[in-house]
Amino acid sequence: MNKLDLKDRKILYELDTDSRQTYNEIAKKVGLGKDSIIYRIEAMQKTGIIKQFHTVINVGKLGFTSFRLYLKLQNATPEKEAEIIEFLKNQKLVTWLVSIEGEFDIGMWVLTKTIKEMNKFYKELLERYVNYIDKRWLTIFTKVSYFTRAYILEKEVNDREFVFITEPEEIELDKIDYDILNAIAPNSRITTMEIAKKAGITPKTAASRIKELEKKKIIVGYRTMLDLEKLGYQYFKVHFNLHDVTIEKEKAIRTYIKQHPNIIYDNEVLGGDDIEIEIQVKDLNELRTIINDMKYRFADIIKDYRYFLFYKEHKFVFMPG
Repeated sequence: MNKLDLKDRKILYELDTDSRQTYNEIAKKVGLGKDSIIYRIEAMQKTGIIKQFHTVINVGKLGFTSFRLYLKLQNATPEKEAEIIEFLKNQKLVTWLVSIEGEFDIGMWVLTKTIKEMNKFYKELLERYVNYIDKRWLTIFTKVSYFTRAYILEKEVNDREFVFITEPEEIELDKIDYDILNAIAPNSRITTMEIAKKAGITPKTAASRIKELEKKKIIVGYRTMLDLEKLGYQYFKVHFNLHDVTIEKEKAIRTYIKQHPNIIYDNEVLGGDDIEIEIQVKDLNELRTIINDMKYRFADIIKDYRYFLFYKEHKFVFMPG
C-alpha cells in the first residue's frame, strides 16, 4: 500500500469526479499550484496508483445490450483457467473481465447489438470449455449507476451519480461522432486539438460535438482507473434478495446505496438478484460493518445476501467495437 497525504487524496477525488478538468481547475480546488498538481499526478502515475484516465460512455445509447456472465469452473488446473481467461480476453464482445473469489471464479460484461451475436459467443464458449464449467449465470443489465469514491476523502455521503448502462436505444451518430468517442474513451485527458486531428475536424467543431454528446447523455462522465491494492482497498460485489418490498422501502434502500461513500456501483439486472452493489473497502471487517448496517436498517425486507471478491481485473474496454 502506498502512503498518500491529504493533498494527494484530494487530487484523486477530483480526478475520480471529473478527470477531464484542467490542472488549473484541480489546483484551485485542492489549494496547490498548477506545477505541484502536475508533479503529484505524474508521481501517482509512475507508482501505478493512477492506471488510466477514461471517458464513461452510456453503451445503451449506442444500441448495445449489456450481459453479465458469471462462471464457476470445475476440474480446471491453473493453466486451464488461464487459458479460458485468455480466450475471453480475446473476444471483442467481452468488454470487462475479472477473477472472482467466492461462489464463482470468473465474471464478465458482454456487449452485443443482437441476441444472435450473444448466442454465437455463448455457444462457442460452451463448445470449447463446457467440461470445465460447473455453473454459469447469465443476466442482462437494465441500469447501472456509478458513484464517485467519497471514501477517498472520508466523506459521509456520495454526492454524484452517473448512469452508464441503460436499456438499448439507437441514437443516430455519424462517423465523426464515433471518431471522437474512440479518441476520448481510453484517454479522457486528451486535448481537444488532438481529438480534432484524429477526427479530421477543427478544434471548435470537436468541442461542440463533445458538448452535444454530453447533452445526449452518451458521454456521462470522466473517471480515473485506480489500483485499489496500492490504495489499500479491496473490491467486493454484494447481492441481496428481498421480500415484502413496498415502493417506499425500495426507495429507502436505493437512497442508502446512492449515498454510502463505499458503494461505487448499483446494478439493476434482469434475471439477477434484487439488489446488486459493488463496494470498495479496506478489509473484510469493513465490508461486514456495511452489510450489518444494511441488515439493521432494512431487516424487514432483506431476506438473504452473498458476496464475492473481485481480486483481479483482466480487461476493461472503454469504447465497444
